[in-house]
Amino acid sequence: MTASNLGSRLDEATTGRRLLDHPFYKAWADGALSTDDLASYSTQYWRQVETFPRYLEAVADRMPAGSAARATVEANLADEIDGDHAELWRAFAKALGRSPSDLDSAGIEPETSACVDAFSEGTSERSVAYGLGMLYGYESQTPEVATTKIEGLRSFYGLSGAATEYFELHGELDVEHSTELAAAIDEVASDEAGLAEAEAGARAGAEAIWMLLDGVERVRTA
Repeated sequence: MTASNLGSRLDEATTGRRLLDHPFYKAWADGALSTDDLASYSTQYWRQVETFPRYLEAVADRMPAGSAARATVEANLADEIDGDHAELWRAFAKALGRSPSDLDSAGIEPETSACVDAFSEGTSERSVAYGLGMLYGYESQTPEVATTKIEGLRSFYGLSGAATEYFELHGELDVEHSTELAAAIDEVASDEAGLAEAEAGARAGAEAIWMLLDGVERVRTA
């Protein structure tokens, strides 16, 4: 199966969990969020941003040394670390009035904790195919989500430059990352059972992010 065909199959597994269809992201695209709403989002999503490298490490550590699939995940991890994506997120939060200490000290909503727990378990305790699927279900949606976020931040909130650099970078990188993850899944999922695991992981990854957004939306509309 080609990476393209596998990607299409994994995309089908996330049907119903297209992140741009979430009410919070729809409100973002419409300019209906307040600056405080965005700032609250920045503190919750920070937990996913700061933990993401650990998900990659957890999957990579369980893959055969020297395999192409492991090299793919390790390259993804290098992009995260070398690009200092955490610092780029801090710049976004700073533009919304949140300092690094604000990010670290903010209360964690239960939905945010559940999201991080799901990714942590899925990438460290479930099958490698499942863990890679989770990463794919998340990163494959990032480019279109990032584009919408950037447009909204510029059009409705007057934010650009350092405030949008995190999204600009991921809008480009994750096109490549998702294609490479599909190829890695094709390598490790050697039979239908393995592919089914990857599909379940993709669905779980999208659902976990959706759940985090549910928490942000709950706070916004309370």
